[in-house]
Amino acid sequence: MKQTTEHYRTYLMSIGVLAGVMLLGGSFLFFIIPEPPDTGLQTAMFVILMLTSGTIFTSTVFNDFGDRGKAIASITLPATAFEKFMVGWLYSYPIFMLVYTSVFYLVLIGLGSTKHWPADQHFAMLSLRQDGAIILLVIYSVLHSISIFGAIFFKKLQFIKTGFAFFVGYGLLTLLNTLFLKGITGLNVTKLAMPYGYLNFYVENKFYSIAAKGPASLSQIIILILVAILIWIAAYYRLKEKQV
Repeated sequence: MKQTTEHYRTYLMSIGVLAGVMLLGGSFLFFIIPEPPDTGLQTAMFVILMLTSGTIFTSTVFNDFGDRGKAIASITLPATAFEKFMVGWLYSYPIFMLVYTSVFYLVLIGLGSTKHWPADQHFAMLSLRQDGAIILLVIYSVLHSISIFGAIFFKKLQFIKTGFAFFVGYGLLTLLNTLFLKGITGLNVTKLAMPYGYLNFYVENKFYSIAAKGPASLSQIIILILVAILIWIAAYYRLKEKQV
């Protein structure tokens, strides 16, 4: 309750900014582009905005625990570290996902109802009942956990420092993954092999591209879920350490 009463203005303003960004970008797509945006473009916009706004909002929710000026007031609240962590987690994960999805579809329905296309053009709305929805939730879970840990770990400019550390770490991981695959396969890998991405190589002047499918993809999802859980746990203990 205290989290809501102290920060509800910030949360309402965040929703307003989010809706404004969606309206501005959506208006460009609906009224500048002659054809109705297909589900692929809608999906790309949904994913990009969700991951970007979600990580920023998550960092904002937990910033008080990293900022020295605000940490004392937040840490000395009459609640356990677990309760504080779970309140922030609930606001930045399930509540954010619910609000974000609702605003996205309200904007999408509103823009779709105001624009009229010729009879031979049909506007198909994005459906979340897709196989990629689970993968999106897993990716968001990993980024969400990293955002929480960075917000608690760093003392200033948490989101910027977390983003910088993430991209540097991901770049190093990609480089190490490429060198590792070259070493164990002996193949002429033509591009950097991102973790869980495609492996591109040549064999006798023939180009091949390999990606994991089926059970391998399931194992990747499980690994990413475990990574997110471990980072959430690490963030909680970091918060608990500050409270002590």
